[in-house]
Amino acid sequence: MTASPGWYADPGTAGWWRWFDGAAWTAHTHPMQQPGFGYGAPPQQRDRALEMVLPVNRLPIAIVAGYLGIFSLLIFPGPIAVFVSVVALRQLKTKPDVGGNGRAWFGLIAGAVASVVLVVMVLNALTG
Repeated sequence: MTASPGWYADPGTAGWWRWFDGAAWTAHTHPMQQPGFGYGAPPQQRDRALEMVLPVNRLPIAIVAGYLGIFSLLIFPGPIAVFVSVVALRQLKTKPDVGGNGRAWFGLIAGAVASVVLVVMVLNALTG
């Protein structure tokens, strides 16, 4: 019986985790005292498929930016979506281990489109 894939204490190097793919040891390692993992806890594998569907491991402001992008389809929150998205994208540059770029970019694009529509509507109302 073989062990399931996962992080295990490296049999060749004390103080390190090594990934076992279910059949053999791989070259992927992490120090046991790596910040964010705590001493003795193996690193967690990120589930990229789950992260695409649910707001898991996302910067909260990026989630807000994405929802504001959706709400900007109602036109009026468009400028707010643009502002929050820009703030989220700036914060994401400083946090490479957190996701949310897609949501923030969606908020920026949808908010920009809604803002343009809002400006056109206001100009038409003023001249019209």
